[in-house]
Amino acid sequence: MNDLPDLPLFSGRPADQPPPKSKRRRPRERNLVAELTQAHIVPEPIPEGTAVLLPFPASRDRRLITELADAFMSLRERHGRRCRAMLLDKRFRPIGVRLRRMGMSPDAIQDELARLEKAVARVVWIADGRPSYSSGGGSAA
Repeated sequence: MNDLPDLPLFSGRPADQPPPKSKRRRPRERNLVAELTQAHIVPEPIPEGTAVLLPFPASRDRRLITELADAFMSLRERHGRRCRAMLLDKRFRPIGVRLRRMGMSPDAIQDELARLEKAVARVVWIADGRPSYSSGGGSAA
């Protein structure tokens, strides 16, 4: 401890000497074209398949639900009872295929399509004036 130059605080130059003066350099002329070409570096392409896609639930997409409900009501006017099967075939199947390509499991796809069908049925029920199904109850005979 008696040897002061061994301590980090006292190992530098003494405090009574001013710091050495730096030479003033003449300002360098800027070459703007060279700076811009160096600044433009093409980024490396991102390899495909590394992103994790999280599908937005189709049963929460209001625009899709109203579009499917409109399609169902227009099919119902023309085709009657077959409209549900036609809607499932023409509109729901491509949604299921797209979800399968995104990597969802078949059970999750079936659950999502069931939720979507339920949401469409609710919109159609509201559009029909919310008829009460529990008031009926058999024949009048």
